[in-house]
Amino acid sequence: MPGPSPASFKLADPRVAELAKRTLRTIWKYVLPYRGRFALSILLGMLSAVFNGLMLIGFQLIFSLVLKGKTRTLGEPTDLPLIGEIDLAKLLGLDADAPIGLTGVMIACAFIPVLIFLRGFFAYLSSYMQAWVTSRVACQLRNDAFHSVMRQSPGFFNSARTGELMQTVTVQTAAVQRNAMQLVQTLAQRPLTIVSILIVLFAQDWFFTLMSLVVFPACLVPIVRIGKRVRKTGAREEYDSRELMVAMQESFAGIRLVKSYAREPHAENRFATTNASMTRNQLRWTKAVELVGPLVETVASLGIAAGLVYAWDRGLEAENFFLLVMALTQIYPPVKELSRVQMMLQKTTVAAEMVFELLGREPDIKDVPDAVAAGRSLGTVTFQNVTFHYRDADCVKKEVPAISDINLQLDPGKFYAFVGPSGAGKSTLYSLLLRFYDPDAGAVLLDGRDIRSLTQESLRANIGVVSQDTFLFHDTLRENIRYGRLDATEEEIIAAAKKAHAHEFISRIPGGYDAVAGEGGCNLSGGQKQRISIARAILRDAPVLLLDEATSALDTESEKIIQEALHTLSAGRTVVAIAHRLSTILEADQIVVMDHGRILDRGTHAELLARCALYQKLYHLQHSGEGQPPA
Repeated sequence: MPGPSPASFKLADPRVAELAKRTLRTIWKYVLPYRGRFALSILLGMLSAVFNGLMLIGFQLIFSLVLKGKTRTLGEPTDLPLIGEIDLAKLLGLDADAPIGLTGVMIACAFIPVLIFLRGFFAYLSSYMQAWVTSRVACQLRNDAFHSVMRQSPGFFNSARTGELMQTVTVQTAAVQRNAMQLVQTLAQRPLTIVSILIVLFAQDWFFTLMSLVVFPACLVPIVRIGKRVRKTGAREEYDSRELMVAMQESFAGIRLVKSYAREPHAENRFATTNASMTRNQLRWTKAVELVGPLVETVASLGIAAGLVYAWDRGLEAENFFLLVMALTQIYPPVKELSRVQMMLQKTTVAAEMVFELLGREPDIKDVPDAVAAGRSLGTVTFQNVTFHYRDADCVKKEVPAISDINLQLDPGKFYAFVGPSGAGKSTLYSLLLRFYDPDAGAVLLDGRDIRSLTQESLRANIGVVSQDTFLFHDTLRENIRYGRLDATEEEIIAAAKKAHAHEFISRIPGGYDAVAGEGGCNLSGGQKQRISIARAILRDAPVLLLDEATSALDTESEKIIQEALHTLSAGRTVVAIAHRLSTILEADQIVVMDHGRILDRGTHAELLARCALYQKLYHLQHSGEGQPPA
């Protein structure tokens, strides 16, 4: 899932603008179920923004009562912006000649934290509602991204990197919802905050306000210059973060290989290089974002200095000048937040490109609209004129087919073995039967029905798999066995373990069935992992069983135990086995010899040994390698 390069993102690029619109539209679809709370959060934010203007009017009243000194009486009229003159004595029904007094001053000053608290309380409620909606949007976005990954066919995972997928599902989805929601909040609240303050300022002194606005274009100069310098920094940081996740995931997953080849320094150097690059870009990004604020404030302070000269020349009273300065300082924080929108949009579009590519990706293999459930199969498998080509990373069909013109019928209750050199097409037949891929020509049938007409879930419910590459989850042995059938009871799990000859060693280890298998089953031996895998397949009780030589990497004693377990598992099923050791399939009902994607011959061991040159060669090579004379 390579995605676009950081260099391809330019804010002036129409594609980025379209992606930004697409981001907001997609986020809105996730917000719709919570639109009531979302609208409430916006309204509370707007109320907090409007309250800035009301708060300034309140401050003007408090300043006029307090800053006139002890000679101020309640009867002196107070001129308030947008309201005009008010007579507090008449309004409160008090003596007009009564002085304010210390009690009145304290009461008036007490309203300052009250006004600040009310504004902050509205902002808090807005932020809480926003966080409530955001957390649920993020949860659903992650679920959908993970669902999209799980729907993909195995061919997708052949080219995708696990670390990139993990980073997209976790980090990038969080970045999209966080930045997009913050953009909405900023664009919905901050302009209204600025407008409400400007209304009060114009009502108080329109000329001073107008002159102050002349400074605003100067405030934009550092924003534009810095924005040009760091246009690609946000994109590079996102891609470095993805590479860092890949480096970690591959190092942890391949830790045995890393240790075996003593490549710890190489892994650490790869991680450190990417980490250093990401850190540099993070610092550039932070520097750009944080530098905008001081530069804007510095430029804005020129307006305050000029305003002070204006106040001296006009003879403005202290309370009026304080109101003007306070109002101007209240404007600059939302201006700074709006100035970051451009850079925030840059990072959002990069993350969105990755997430939307994943969300919008259609799986190569999917159920047809009228797919039906297979039900319990009899176990008859048929390959009709099947030809299949693998694809490269660009989905271009490879020239040489993996298998060609395969015609084969596997009857219920019989044991079939596929032999042949590497690349003969044995594993491809497995993948086609499991419908990991669809054939380019021909069809694979189950009980006479094309498996493409069946739901994938019901098809695979009829197939059990035991592979030489046994995978166990970092969970208890009980849950690893239960994975074969999730509704299995404790008694059924133990019965399956006994049939797989796993109950004996499980009973001996500390914790028994509650013992943890470890990452990939690292706490168990190869033979023990295979027996857990066989118990899982027994519990599944599928009519078709696929065996990918489950004993090829085991010692003689473990191999004997596994063979007995497999014999129990195979009873009454259609068994399809890939054989690496011919000694394990001598009793097969039919052995299919493959080479270069085609079937060369089929028959019993004795028949093939008598007439098939390739089978003779494979058999003699193995027995001579084991120090035994050929039969």
